[in-house]
Amino acid sequence: MEGEMKRSDMADEYLRALNLTRNNPNLHFLREITRRHAARFAFSSVGPMLGEDLPLDIASLYRRIIVSGRGGYCFEQNSLLFEMLQELGYEVCLYLGRVIYNQDIHPGLTHRITLVKNGGDRYIADVGFGPLGPQHPVSMSGEVSRESFRVFRIEERHPGEFHMQTLKDGEFYSLYKFELARYGSADCEVGHFYSHKHPNATFVNHLVVSRIMDDEVRSLRNHEFWIITGSGEHRHSISSSAQLKKVLGTRFGINVSETESQVLFERTTF
Repeated sequence: MEGEMKRSDMADEYLRALNLTRNNPNLHFLREITRRHAARFAFSSVGPMLGEDLPLDIASLYRRIIVSGRGGYCFEQNSLLFEMLQELGYEVCLYLGRVIYNQDIHPGLTHRITLVKNGGDRYIADVGFGPLGPQHPVSMSGEVSRESFRVFRIEERHPGEFHMQTLKDGEFYSLYKFELARYGSADCEVGHFYSHKHPNATFVNHLVVSRIMDDEVRSLRNHEFWIITGSGEHRHSISSSAQLKKVLGTRFGINVSETESQVLFERTTF
């Protein structure tokens, strides 16, 4: 059974799903892992929307994301990435962040990220921020990371306070901020519990799904499906649970039943 698999076997299956084979833990391989992960395993709030229990142990993450095709959000996707990178020989550290969307606010620690040390350099690998998140590792040095039609950087806005930023309308926009403090699994459990169980949490009340491809970002929020490219954004309305089920399956690789799709459709708002 999958739950009895060793982490090394899970890593082999993970790489197989990404069409990769084991390689030296260098920056090029890391970029390929995060790029393919963001394109293959959808960011998804399906679990929180359906009121599911979402344990963060590696066996459960493996079953949900890789085997069952249910996707996941930051505490799931970046937890899986952390375990896989560690198994593949990378030196990784867990950090938590505060989502600010360019505002001068100080919300709770509801975002998980992974810092990867490569030689003398450090990078943030983040496959769990949704449609606005980076496809590639972003250097802690402040160096700009250029993707096909998006740009990211990390700025030390205040001493010890780092901002993950993306270029928006010609200016850098802070998605979240983080500090290099000591965090552990208990901290993740607190943020995760709020994010998927609190009645006011975004992911409990809104269906948010995305995949980041090389040439486009696919984004679903409630009844609106967006395709974002370098030339613009295209919006499509979802008008039935059957259409929602089809979009989740064909565009995002998310497996839901007809009953689940009906629940998701009725719980979301126009």
